[in-house]
Amino acid sequence: MLRRLFRRRPADEGETHALQPPGEAERLLRRLDFTVIRRLDGLRQGDHRNVAYGAGLDLAELREYQPGDDVRALDWNVTARMGQAYVRRYHEDRDITAWLVLDLTASTDFGSALQTKRERLIDIAGTLARLLTGRGDRVGALLYEGSAGRSRGSGTGSRGSWQWRSPALAKRELPAEVVAAAGGRAHVLQLLQRALAAVRRASAAVGGSPARRRATDLAALLRQTFGTVRQHSLVIVLSDFLTGEAPASGHSPTRGGESTWERALGPLARRHELVGVWVRDPREIELPDVGVVTFEDAETGEQLVVDTSQPSVRETYASQASERLKRMEHLFGRHGAALWTVTTAAPLVPALVRFLDQRRRTAIGAQRLQGRPA
Repeated sequence: MLRRLFRRRPADEGETHALQPPGEAERLLRRLDFTVIRRLDGLRQGDHRNVAYGAGLDLAELREYQPGDDVRALDWNVTARMGQAYVRRYHEDRDITAWLVLDLTASTDFGSALQTKRERLIDIAGTLARLLTGRGDRVGALLYEGSAGRSRGSGTGSRGSWQWRSPALAKRELPAEVVAAAGGRAHVLQLLQRALAAVRRASAAVGGSPARRRATDLAALLRQTFGTVRQHSLVIVLSDFLTGEAPASGHSPTRGGESTWERALGPLARRHELVGVWVRDPREIELPDVGVVTFEDAETGEQLVVDTSQPSVRETYASQASERLKRMEHLFGRHGAALWTVTTAAPLVPALVRFLDQRRRTAIGAQRLQGRPA
């Protein structure tokens, strides 16, 4: 488990979030720099889309010449083959603002491999923050430890009660700590400090009385993200996407076959470029034969005794995990968002390289489906 990293200053010494000098966060950042960032050097282009056209390296489209087009953009090879003028258009290289939405709730504090889901999530967040700030982008974060109570939008409430555009949501609608967007290594270090402090608080809440435990309300987190991030940005949601609202298979008891957080995903994806990072553990995909096991819900404390020696139990478990994967892929694909599924047992660098390559190929495929040359 992560040790206690910082001590709070007395209330009369200054602000609430004052932190002690870097310790574990600095060591974490150095480890990521040496073991991940350096191996990914040279793979930083193409990690986010840009809706603007201009000077750049990322090809957007190849189309027929139109009056007013820059003649310097003519593709003479294609023009010679087609017998008419064609021009190349590129996505303009611009700095963006990225927001990391971190789900640090109790369900992520589980791991059967070398890392817990929460530790892998922190590693991914630190890696992405370093990659983005290294190319001049600004990075902010929302650190979510859980919700003390269900918000109005949770459950079967009407869409009108979600207050998408309300400038002042109720306090329970703002459960996450916000780290303002900025650039540079020092900012990434501060972001990791704040994230690790949030992990410590989340762990303390689980060890306390049931009244102190916090439930996962992803719908409230996504609503807060929608209200916090106003301008078009890259929004990366890092979570295990486990809530008390729907069973593990992903089937939802709510209206229209979707849970509240799944419906909350749509407005966020329409405003921003959305990427979901789904952190899973191998034991959430396949149940081993280890006899009678007692499972405990990390957020509610509810226990369930399961006989894993029964083949039918293991087959049903694997089938529900497979169905949930299909549902998640369909959900993010329907909203035009990318989904990166990563397990705690897989090395981080190869998984990240595969995801970046998949995003590039997906962008080309989307252009072809729209009838535009890639």
